[in-house]
Amino acid sequence: MTILVTHWDTDGIFCLYLFYKKFGEDIKVYFSGPRKIETTLLKIIKENDKEEALYITDIAATQEAIYLSSYFKSVIWIDHHVWNDMEFTSRVKIYVKSYKSAARVVAEYFGIEDPYLDFVDHIDSNQIENDIERDFRDLVVAIRNEYPKSYEVWFKDIAKKLYNGKSPNDIIKEYKSLLSRFREFLRKVEDTVVLNTKLVKVGNSEFFIVNTQYNVPSFYIVEILQKRLKPELDYIIILYGDRAEIRTTNNKNVLTIAKIFGGGGHEFAAGFMIQNEDELIKKLRDIFK
Repeated sequence: MTILVTHWDTDGIFCLYLFYKKFGEDIKVYFSGPRKIETTLLKIIKENDKEEALYITDIAATQEAIYLSSYFKSVIWIDHHVWNDMEFTSRVKIYVKSYKSAARVVAEYFGIEDPYLDFVDHIDSNQIENDIERDFRDLVVAIRNEYPKSYEVWFKDIAKKLYNGKSPNDIIKEYKSLLSRFREFLRKVEDTVVLNTKLVKVGNSEFFIVNTQYNVPSFYIVEILQKRLKPELDYIIILYGDRAEIRTTNNKNVLTIAKIFGGGGHEFAAGFMIQNEDELIKKLRDIFK
């Protein structure tokens, strides 16, 4: 039996779709994220035999996660994030390429040609080119927002629909009412996002720090600020409690900052943990001295 752990976003769904193309539908699937991967691996160890093959896609490893995954006889991490230096065990293999999506790395690893790779590249790099890409991205977020305890079932169903020949546009039409409800929710939170945004100038750079009370993905926050404030933003830091996501629309390297805080991610999209906003601002001023 093949076990797959993949990210709980559009890229993760398309990774699963490619695994269905490679192995068929008879695989065990778990959805996780960079802050939950260790907990997910503990659950998988409890529920599965160590002789099974484990694949992990679209999630950068931590050192603890590498050790935990080594419980299984065969472990392959397939990813597109920037990884920190770590110690690997003999059971763990990695295949990491700095592509726009993990799905493209999965396709390359298995030698799969697929018509949707550009589609998922555009969504995961937030370089949306048409309404279908935007609608599909928003649908995936809408499902997690409305069904936080059962979204995994929906995501597996979407991946199976793709595998069985349905197009992204077909799937969007099927869940049109759900998408409409989510769009209405986003319209209602716009003012709150803007009112909870603080501009902090550090040297020649501008940091837009957003304290959000909603679990709205960072790319929506960025789009709201671009629409309501200005299109070119040096740094946007969105605070979700003790977790921070950092973005840019001005080609700044946000990964450098995230790493200073012990985080990681991509050059233009990264994350890290914080103690509080005041400490964050103080450290930013120290960094930019």
